[in-house]
Amino acid sequence: MVVSLTPSPACADDDDDVGSTNRVRRPIEELFKTDVVYPQAQGELEVEAASVYQNHAGGDVWTLPLSMEYGLNNRWQVEAEWDSLVQRFPAHHSAVRGIGDLELGTQYSFMDIGGSSFHMAPRFSMEVPVGDVNRDLSEGFLEYQPSVILARDFPELHHAQFFTELGASLVQRMNSPKDAQDAEPAAHELNWGSGCFMLFPHSAATLEFNWSNNTWNHHGTENAMYLTPGFLWRITRKAELGLGIPLGLNNASDRFEVVAHVVWEF
Repeated sequence: MVVSLTPSPACADDDDDVGSTNRVRRPIEELFKTDVVYPQAQGELEVEAASVYQNHAGGDVWTLPLSMEYGLNNRWQVEAEWDSLVQRFPAHHSAVRGIGDLELGTQYSFMDIGGSSFHMAPRFSMEVPVGDVNRDLSEGFLEYQPSVILARDFPELHHAQFFTELGASLVQRMNSPKDAQDAEPAAHELNWGSGCFMLFPHSAATLEFNWSNNTWNHHGTENAMYLTPGFLWRITRKAELGLGIPLGLNNASDRFEVVAHVVWEF
């Protein structure tokens, strides 16, 4: 179906080109494992509800993240995300349910730099461990997460965009489990995400590659790699549905994940 559709921008009807005094072009709202370069427009609030299922050898996990983004101006936004419900299904134990961690962040976007098709957005976020570390609902780290998004548009290719996000997660232990052997290594992490999306009438096809690694620091054990095909559907001018299937590419990753989200703009 996607191949048969003719090229057409998937922007909301009231989205103007970059440079408008009122709006910033935002053809898609959210990806699945990578942040988008687009900021919220001034005074605009975005609310997202997601469902994330992770199939892992040590036990499955189901998470319900809730997030909000608010545009302070047409370039600068603030955001928050809370894992409102985390349910773990350990392989040899009963299920565990509770709240997860809270993340607060901000992003400043430079769109169409020098009149070109290049964009850049530095980001900074902080994850606060509010989940119970003894029930494996949190790793107990305060995490500082600086990153930068680089993107380039290709209008002639179904209004495609290629993007890269480079970042780090610098950890500081705040909570420790009662059993010291259950504590995750306090290792800093490097993160890389790259991919592309192509726009069609009222929809978009996405592809992301993501890699997180901390084995280089303090005996870390994280070395996860995913390839995520996804599909986004603009159901109204102010709402979007998305479905992505992250596929683990090595033994250190989840076998697969299922990520679904719905996004509203106000």
